[in-house]
Amino acid sequence: MNNRRNQRIPFDSIVRLTWTDGCGSFMARGTCEDICENGICIKIENAIPVGTYVALSIERLGLRRSASVRHTARNRVTTFTLGLELSQPVPALAVTHKI
Repeated sequence: MNNRRNQRIPFDSIVRLTWTDGCGSFMARGTCEDICENGICIKIENAIPVGTYVALSIERLGLRRSASVRHTARNRVTTFTLGLELSQPVPALAVTHKI
């Protein structure tokens, strides 16, 4: 059963993330797997704890948003899948025109 509020749209693009925690400030680059109005799924080499707030940038969309990490899963030894909930919605039209 799919409990998601919005339909996910497959979207391949580079995503840049920044965040801070008790150890300092960090930057990472990941790959977007899919996106919807309220969230984004990315593949990344860094594990970011659930509940962490990040700033993200997707240049291909001209999108800058803050988001919170809602899901983290290890894929392989060095790759993670993150589910991020966006602080502000992304209009579906903005994504579909850039695919």
